[in-house]
Amino acid sequence: MVITPEDVPEIEVELKRLKSEVRKSYNKLAKQQSTESLIHQAVQRSLKGVKLIPAPPTKQRKKKKQAPEAWLCLSDWQVGKVTDTYDSKIAAKRVRQMTNQAADLLRKEEPKVLHIVLQGDMVEGEAIFAGQPFEIDDDLWTQAVKTVPNLITHVISKLSPLVPKIKVAAVHGNHGRSGFKGGGHSRKTNWDLVAYNTSKLMCEIAGVKNMDWDISETWYVKQQVAGNGILCVHGDQVGGGNPFNVNAIFKKAMGWTHNIKDWKFLSVGHHHTHASGELNRDVYFFLSGSPESGNEFAREKLAQGGLALQRMCFFNRKGLISEHLLKLT
Repeated sequence: MVITPEDVPEIEVELKRLKSEVRKSYNKLAKQQSTESLIHQAVQRSLKGVKLIPAPPTKQRKKKKQAPEAWLCLSDWQVGKVTDTYDSKIAAKRVRQMTNQAADLLRKEEPKVLHIVLQGDMVEGEAIFAGQPFEIDDDLWTQAVKTVPNLITHVISKLSPLVPKIKVAAVHGNHGRSGFKGGGHSRKTNWDLVAYNTSKLMCEIAGVKNMDWDISETWYVKQQVAGNGILCVHGDQVGGGNPFNVNAIFKKAMGWTHNIKDWKFLSVGHHHTHASGELNRDVYFFLSGSPESGNEFAREKLAQGGLALQRMCFFNRKGLISEHLLKLT
């Protein structure tokens, strides 16, 4: 094709038109970026200055023919809360202590899969009850985007080399709410969910390869551990008691068996008290402790105060093999 001087003005007009169309298409694509992508970018910006410990390479081990599967329940950390015997620094110390205990059990039992449930109230919040800003040592943004994800990442990156596979499930708690109970906010507007999604991203950045995540946006999450279904709820759905209400747990469990399928173990947090046992022939329950201590509200209003602990269990196809309390000091 021969271009003459007379054609130049027409070509310039066409180039301007094409540039305009390209610019419009680019802007349209930019506006169509998913919310997930935008959150991903915001979280990456917020991670600047946060130190991550790279995950060590996973060691290849000989598989046991009858290797069990491990289940680690992490619940009610409430990082940011301040009592006479608890604050963010003590929370971090206890989480590291718990991780070391879990690592010792994994080395001993050599499970083929480690299932972790993050059972809610991992953040403390700052506005779910009157006066709460005076009982915390960090704002909610720092809790949810830095402190809690850093600790969750520590647990996963420290334990990942000890097992071929890690499966993480997560459900949010009431302390992650954006305001008072009944305030009209969305269930998804919960800072536990922010902490979980940030933790997932941080683990990826730290180089953890052998993990899957299931972050629930509803009130429960289910796990399949060696073929055993575990229904995990935060626990504010269950009425309180002194120190806990077995009858309330039983009533909820019996109702949930009729409308939630494929589970026979129930894990409940929220009450900061350890307990476990058989509800009837087909349902076994776990009530989760917390690394928190010195809860003045629980001591005054409920006359209770559970030990600082978390739980690890081992399962095979027949059911629960062993249960271990990870006691924290």
